Amino acid sequence: MIGIIYDDAHLEHKPPRSHIENPGRVLAIIRSVGDYIAMERPINNIDEWLLRVHDANYVKQIDEACGMGYVFIDADTYVSPGTCKAARHAVGAVLRGIDKVLNGEWNAAYAIVRPPGHHVGHGGRALMAPTQGFCIFNNVAIGAVYAIEHGISRVAILDIDAHHGNGTQEIFYKDPKVLYISLHQDPLTIYPGTGFIDDVGEGEGEGFNVNVPLPPFTADDAYMSALNRIVWPIIREYRPQLILVSLGFDAHMLDNIANLRLSLNTYAHVFKELRDIIGMVRGVVFVLEGGYNYDTLIRGSRLLINIMNNKDTEVDEDVIQTEPRILARVNSVIKDVINVQRNYWNLT
Repeated sequence: MIGIIYDDAHLEHKPPRSHIENPGRVLAIIRSVGDYIAMERPINNIDEWLLRVHDANYVKQIDEACGMGYVFIDADTYVSPGTCKAARHAVGAVLRGIDKVLNGEWNAAYAIVRPPGHHVGHGGRALMAPTQGFCIFNNVAIGAVYAIEHGISRVAILDIDAHHGNGTQEIFYKDPKVLYISLHQDPLTIYPGTGFIDDVGEGEGEGFNVNVPLPPFTADDAYMSALNRIVWPIIREYRPQLILVSLGFDAHMLDNIANLRLSLNTYAHVFKELRDIIGMVRGVVFVLEGGYNYDTLIRGSRLLINIMNNKDTEVDEDVIQTEPRILARVNSVIKDVINVQRNYWNLT
């Protein structure tokens, strides 16, 4: 069983002018799925967990910005009077989902939240990225720390947003208790310009950071090949007790913020694999990151809920084949990732 965590506080993060990351994103989803699935509200009073991940000065700066009204803290990322409430509820939604899964009430949870989080590091911008990429607090990273403090010794974070989660990588780069795997568009072609194959972690965390940078116009067949040859074997070998998913729908072909060409067939593949893995883990918590096409957000969220509830679901899109020249590049990337990661994992 999957349940959702949502609060109307997520609507209070409002842009001062037209912006692609706006309340309509979660409103479209919740209006579509909220009436026929178990729903919970976020945990309140989460500041102690904020400070386990983010610098106190950074949290203070955000709180002060909320008191200033409508401001852009960088070229991409805005703060409104309701942002601090919305961002804390986004964190609280993830924590609530983790509680529901660890308590055995749900097998999976879907935190329908905004603002997103995976680009934020300890103190805001991460790994020298030019902006925070619409993000305020790193919801998934805080969730991972929360799970570890509640007895989970191995957490896997699977990031399928079109953009690399530079903040998540920064936070856990030296931590063997968190395996971070990101499939994303080639950082030489898209924000935030991070997430290269040789970024494998440092110190005790070496081998627990896996980046799969895919060329623009990678489609379903090639993306699923990367999943099957790299991601699923590593996750099964790692044997996490909990999986957190940075769920970005912006890798879909209809989303114009990136240049990947996935259909919902790839998302269905991911959801089915994770559903089948639940037997070896305590559960899976999906956390909304990017995705700016409302139709894709709605249909993708319905697909997630149906699959995790073991309902037969037809994907109303054809599987997209990768153009041969791009496919050759993807195969080269897969080979290079395997060559690097086989120092740490049994990959063939």
